[in-house]
Amino acid sequence: MGMMIGIITGAILGVILLFISFILIWVGKRKQEENQYAIWIMVAGLLALITSGNNALQYFL
Repeated sequence: MGMMIGIITGAILGVILLFISFILIWVGKRKQEENQYAIWIMVAGLLALITSGNNALQYFL
């Protein structure tokens, strides 16, 4: 059960970070500014999802 909590937490964190990055990119486009933090947040969200998927594969296979 301990491994399952890490999978769920990583997936939720990854989705939240991606959602925040898309909002930051959208706001930046409306203001016609480039927001580099949005790109780093997106990378962190993608890495969290990849790590969560890797852990899920190890847990279920």
